[in-house]
Amino acid sequence: MPALFPARSEIGLSGRDVAGGVAAGLVALPSATAFGLLVVAPLGPALATTGASLGMLGAATIGVLAAFFGGAPRLISAPCAPAAAMLAGFVGHLVSGGSSARALGLLALVGVLTGLMQLGLGVLRAGRFIKFIPYSVVAGYMSGVGAIIVLAQLPKLFGATALRTIAEDAHWDAALIGCVTAAVMFFAPRLTTRVPAPILALAAGVLSYIGLRIFGDPRALAAGGPLVVGAVQTDAGTWIQSVSEPWRALAGLTAFELRLILVQATTLAVLLSIDTLKTCVVLDSLTSSRHESNRELVGQGVANLFSACLGGMPGAGTMGATLVNVHGGGKHRSSGLVAGAVSLVILLFLPSLFAWLPTAALAGILVVVGLRMVDTKTFALARKRETALDFLVVAVVCIVAVSLDLLAAAGAGVALSIVLFLRDQMR
Repeated sequence: MPALFPARSEIGLSGRDVAGGVAAGLVALPSATAFGLLVVAPLGPALATTGASLGMLGAATIGVLAAFFGGAPRLISAPCAPAAAMLAGFVGHLVSGGSSARALGLLALVGVLTGLMQLGLGVLRAGRFIKFIPYSVVAGYMSGVGAIIVLAQLPKLFGATALRTIAEDAHWDAALIGCVTAAVMFFAPRLTTRVPAPILALAAGVLSYIGLRIFGDPRALAAGGPLVVGAVQTDAGTWIQSVSEPWRALAGLTAFELRLILVQATTLAVLLSIDTLKTCVVLDSLTSSRHESNRELVGQGVANLFSACLGGMPGAGTMGATLVNVHGGGKHRSSGLVAGAVSLVILLFLPSLFAWLPTAALAGILVVVGLRMVDTKTFALARKRETALDFLVVAVVCIVAVSLDLLAAAGAGVALSIVLFLRDQMR
């Protein structure tokens, strides 16, 4: 079994670790909040604050525990796009069949099983095998996730209720806020790297909202309005109730629900493990280091397990926040601990700030994140005869993900992986 507790020398702490960790935490938290909103979106706008708490608790819990137990010291872990897209589809399937409390309970159970499965993968030393999944399958899956996120967030970007009704019921105040945020998110890295793009984009969205309210209807400048997330409750009593109520609603699980949960958790465990180890490989190349894949899977499993138990959503090692940490000077495990602690401090002591976050601004950030997940480099595979099959795999997995769901895409990916393996053996 991989080592679980880090040596004292591994943790380390310096001013550069603190600076890198703080910057990474400020990058991870807005995205995590947006991912939480995406997960609960099928349950209706009334649960927006629940979604925000889901993402924020996940950022704090996963950030601290994955950094402490994991095998890549500079890695920053938080709720991520693949988890949000898959869980949003899962919640969407459950909405028509029961209450929101039961849907949240089933969501928490998926998170617990996902963490346990990742923990098992690490103990069984399966990390080296996960990395052999074909690039074309992973690229197609991630591109499908990106497309799903963009399609899901476009209505929120324009303040509409659904994609097909954007032209009819678009809220143009929301559209302006969302488009300004998306533009800053997209162009900010080309102008400066000193301040991370998500921070600049979120600031631009908040300022746009305030400007519109001041020059429009000053009475609408209030937390809890239709364009903002609303107040996030963090007192102990509210938190205990929000965590315990979904679990109490799980009485009498059906065989169908158990099958659905197991399939979701298995797919999510593999997907989050791939996403994490892919980020670890990039991190190794940037820092001339070498991560411990099995130990990282154990750390991710522990983090996702506790996140689900404490009311947060699962996540993985994230590329954006990790790069911010590295460029900010983070070198030790403590930088990841600081990033998670930043989310925890903001959640506990500054929750009122999130009451003013415009939902259209968070949608604008997610639209850019989704667009960047679409791997346009794979189109080059179609130009050569020997790689045409690889491009076909990317296209099929992506199309299945968008037209059906991510579970069907995972099944298609497994089948096509076998085809690619047979082709390589024949060669």
